[in-house]
Amino acid sequence: MKTFKHTLMFTGLTVLLSLAASGLAAAQDPEGYEPLPDFQWALPDEQTPEAGEGMPEETVEPFSESTFMEAPPPAARPRPKTLVEVPPAPLVPSINAGDFRDPFFPVRGMRMDTKKTLEPGVTIDGVRFFNYGESNKFIENYYRESAFNLDDVFGEAAHHEGRDECLTCHRGIEEISENHRFSCTKCHGGRRKNSTLPEAHEGLVANPSALEHAEKFCGKCHADQVAKVGASSMAAAKGLINATRYAWGEQPPGAAPFSLRPNTSNKEQPLPALGQGAPVDDFLRTRCLRCHLGGEAPHRPGDYRASGCAACHMVYNNDGISMSHDRAIQSLQRKEFDRHRNFFGQKEAARSLENRRGYPVMHKFTLAVPSVQCEHCHNNNGTGSEFEGLFGKPARPRAGGASDDETPALYGRDHEFLVKDIHRERGMHCIDCHGASEIKGPSAAAAGHSNVEIRCQDCHGTQADPPKEFLLIESDPGSGKLLASNERNPNLGKKIKIGDSVLVTSGGTPLMNTKRLKDEWVLYSKVTGKKHTIPVLKKVDAPLAHQVERHLKTMECHTCHARWVAGEWGLHAVFEPEPNPAAWSDWRFADPSLSSLIARPGNAGSLDWLTAKSEPGGLTGERMKGVWWSLFSETGWDSFLLGKNGRGKYSILKPRYQYFITDLTGPAGAAAKRAELPLTQDGRPGLVLKPYAPHTTRKSVRGCESCHENPLALGLGDPARMSVQDSRAFIDALKKDNTVAAEFQLKQVITPSGEPVQTPEPGSHGRFLNKEEMAKLGEKSDMYRSYRYLDLRSLNLPRLLTRGEFPYDWKHHQMEKTFDPPEAMEDLYFDLGRGEFVDPPTAAGAPKAKPEAGP
Repeated sequence: MKTFKHTLMFTGLTVLLSLAASGLAAAQDPEGYEPLPDFQWALPDEQTPEAGEGMPEETVEPFSESTFMEAPPPAARPRPKTLVEVPPAPLVPSINAGDFRDPFFPVRGMRMDTKKTLEPGVTIDGVRFFNYGESNKFIENYYRESAFNLDDVFGEAAHHEGRDECLTCHRGIEEISENHRFSCTKCHGGRRKNSTLPEAHEGLVANPSALEHAEKFCGKCHADQVAKVGASSMAAAKGLINATRYAWGEQPPGAAPFSLRPNTSNKEQPLPALGQGAPVDDFLRTRCLRCHLGGEAPHRPGDYRASGCAACHMVYNNDGISMSHDRAIQSLQRKEFDRHRNFFGQKEAARSLENRRGYPVMHKFTLAVPSVQCEHCHNNNGTGSEFEGLFGKPARPRAGGASDDETPALYGRDHEFLVKDIHRERGMHCIDCHGASEIKGPSAAAAGHSNVEIRCQDCHGTQADPPKEFLLIESDPGSGKLLASNERNPNLGKKIKIGDSVLVTSGGTPLMNTKRLKDEWVLYSKVTGKKHTIPVLKKVDAPLAHQVERHLKTMECHTCHARWVAGEWGLHAVFEPEPNPAAWSDWRFADPSLSSLIARPGNAGSLDWLTAKSEPGGLTGERMKGVWWSLFSETGWDSFLLGKNGRGKYSILKPRYQYFITDLTGPAGAAAKRAELPLTQDGRPGLVLKPYAPHTTRKSVRGCESCHENPLALGLGDPARMSVQDSRAFIDALKKDNTVAAEFQLKQVITPSGEPVQTPEPGSHGRFLNKEEMAKLGEKSDMYRSYRYLDLRSLNLPRLLTRGEFPYDWKHHQMEKTFDPPEAMEDLYFDLGRGEFVDPPTAAGAPKAKPEAGP
């Protein structure tokens, strides 16, 4: 009987596999795919004569299962079953969302044009998506959406309605905080008794929380916080500075680090002034350091923010438009109403150094900092933009040199719209996971994000263990301090109290927006107050991948659960001492200095962001005469390279960055350097990658083959192209005359023998895979084959068509009642002993079924 079942299923499977093969063949060339007309199965009532054509109307029977059944014969007995003939299916490509760089390709009807309108709906893996189309209006509205509610972020706002002193002009302005009920001049300086604006603003400090003022103003009450912020990664930028100087060969590993806020007791050095240091120092000043807390932001959509403490706690919309009742600000905004009608256009973004400044949503501090505020800095194809599902397009010439001044832009660029992180989609914000101990943590000399202590298992636990918890008790002074901090957030208030248990990060910090409620854990968003139930892995059946012990012990969760990762490969830095903007006029750059130079060729060189000052009419500061043009060779989101991070776990690697330097300072603009790959002082290529946690988490995971049996994921490069086989010869050629081997690939980081071709980020303690690890991931062992088959089976991929979808004859119906439906594992004949699929057995000469060994 077992043989009979296999024979039966394989007769049907022959049809299915032939259809799938035809579909796959069509899917290999999606460019040439022509959508087929809609296909419908022929229904029996379509064959029925119409009323008035030989059959009275009242005799037409309604469609039912009995339509397909024969009358049962007397004393029916099981008979050999014959399959119902299934009409041939149309040749539709057999695909899923992971087969294409654009996740929306299937739901767009297999059309390659990404600007075709999508109707709101659900992707193949169940992800909700927005509709977008050719309309600039939709994109602008998407960019304007800040995803927070004023009441949630600010609570109740008190307004000053007086008519004297400062309020003569600023009547209606909000009270900055109920804990900061000081006179205006207490924080801002100026002369409130004077009646004319110039006199009243004499000595005015627009932002008392800026790093150069914070110690004097904020430090009176918050000295410890000011000290932490000043030493943090966001203020000192030591990781970015020292990793870049190392990659350019200007700094040996372990040397005294450079810092924007050097601590002389630790022998830290200040970054040299413009023109006083190495070329890399000018590159850092004019290209990389505009997002530190001491710097000012460009005046363009997406980038509006203050500096210092207010960079986080004073919230701005993406459009820089204030909702304050301050009549002075409202008067200024009304004058520019017409400009705001197309405020998100590329033309406006290109004038970011000359535009008027933006204003905060309200003159009010908040601890409920929404994600949009974090993304005013974290938007450069990193965690912030990934979290929102935005992939920034690279600098490229406009198609045909056409003008696109009206196309909406955010952060100075346009984007591809991809799926958001599941946490963002559910309404969470950055600070719901990342607390003050991470944000204000000390800056490491290298490795930019060494302070991050939150891990997936801190909330979700593991399949074996629940997450760790911390009991708030009255006798513990620390518990009282934690609860007092909660009370200052309008969305937490009294939700957590003494006697509650809260979760704890891997760094030992209590997560004060979490709480145990009976037998479940919940998280309250710090920004919305919404309650989120936390899935705990120990309470759910382990999916197949979690049954592989090595997965849980040796891999970071994001290694599988990251849906996509923003990758920028091969950063070409081109120095032009006498800029020629006309040569770049058809290019679109996100960098503010470059886009401003092209829009207004009369502008002089590049702005030094470490000296930039935000004025009402634009940005001022020192300028470098020459220009560093920077562009990437390749960008994309579908390349997942594996390595090991500082915790010794498999992690995604991200290029940060692979430098190629061109210097046009030779005679008559000739190249003194042409795409030269720098060497570090310890003899490594200046091609740096870092362990990285993509913020694109989804419940659905990538397939096994995205890592296993995938040379690209192992770091060996594209197997269809030539690759470096001898690392020593490759590096020797670089040292001799800076010759880059023709077979070098940007995505090859290691040779088949395990020798590195590129360089892990210093200080991160990450590394590339070794030969043994690559061998294990690349082999087709029986265990891997078994798990891969079980994974496919769990996804129901073998059951491309189910018999329940088609009409049965009576015999078929009766046989199912007698023998029960076949199990899913019988849909394909997989020989576990041989580790492969075999030809379907015949009824006469079926091979004996081997015992199904465990994986």
